[in-house]
Amino acid sequence: MHAAILLVAFLAAGCTSSEAKSAPAPPREAGPRVLNVDVGLLERLGVTTSRVGQQGDVERIELPGTLEYVLDRYAEVGTLVEGRVTKIDVTVGERVKKGQPLATVLVPALVNAQAEALSARAAHRTAVEHAKRESLLLDQNLTTAREAEVARAEVVRAEADLAAAQSKLALFGFRLPSSADRIKLAGSVVLTAPLDGVVVRRDAVLGGFVSPNETAFVVANTDTLWAVLDVYESDLAFVREGATVELRADALPDDKLVGRIAMIEPAVEKTTRALRARIVVENHDGALRQGFFVRALVPIAETARGGEMVPSAAVQPLGERDVVFVEKARGRFEVRTVTVGKKTPHVVEVLDGLAEGESVVTHGAFVLRGEATRQ
Repeated sequence: MHAAILLVAFLAAGCTSSEAKSAPAPPREAGPRVLNVDVGLLERLGVTTSRVGQQGDVERIELPGTLEYVLDRYAEVGTLVEGRVTKIDVTVGERVKKGQPLATVLVPALVNAQAEALSARAAHRTAVEHAKRESLLLDQNLTTAREAEVARAEVVRAEADLAAAQSKLALFGFRLPSSADRIKLAGSVVLTAPLDGVVVRRDAVLGGFVSPNETAFVVANTDTLWAVLDVYESDLAFVREGATVELRADALPDDKLVGRIAMIEPAVEKTTRALRARIVVENHDGALRQGFFVRALVPIAETARGGEMVPSAAVQPLGERDVVFVEKARGRFEVRTVTVGKKTPHVVEVLDGLAEGESVVTHGAFVLRGEATRQ
């Protein structure tokens, strides 16, 4: 009797224990994940926040570039034939006016070209006079039609020889003087500045030879320069022609320059995978130099924005998600999943998950990501 009672009690207790073990745990309360971090730790690590839509630097991207001459205001000066430099009139850095002499080059071939042109002109005049006489004699039946025809052919041949000689002479920058001019053969060519500007390079040496494939001088107008920026494929969606850009040159860190994007070249450079954007920069004081490295802050085009813009460091990968850390109180952060659009090394477009005015961690977000992984 007692054994039966004990068996029933044991079975009842076993059943109760089994049911207790198989009962599901109560569900966790659904809601955003919150991360609590010691305030002192945040200060030591330099964790900072900023409000979405109120971050001036986030509205712009930084692009590198260099200063270059404007090609329409740049000229390389040389000769069309070989010669020896007998005089140099300018030095590097000197300002020159259009037409101002740069150097004198002795060209022996010039004398021969002038002599050939003069001889061709004399032969042409003789041929014309002879053709006129033959025409008069033919009218008087004092010559044959054959002789008159030969005379006209000589005129045509003389005209061709004269045109060729004049063209050859024009290569030297000379022309035949008129019949009233005193004939004086010149053996030198004067190289002149083709535009107002500064002599930025001189390769001509006194007494040295210059060849047609060499540049003797480079003259450039430096009052205006190009700031040529490298626009990478990831940044291209945010850059628009006509945008006003703020620039700073590393060599002149205290000077702020302002320009406008005049054009974005259509082709991508094969090695850098970047396009080149050109900005006109005024340089009337001459402080800027060709080759200076510049950094440009380019405003993100309004038409390119499909969401809120945040610094790229604010968005962190957590598992298979992209998250930001929204500050709810000092030391208390919500781990917010976001949908990301376009990305650059500087900014990220958040399409969904953030509202303007919310405070997000910008500097030190990777530290919070480590804390979120551990907690």
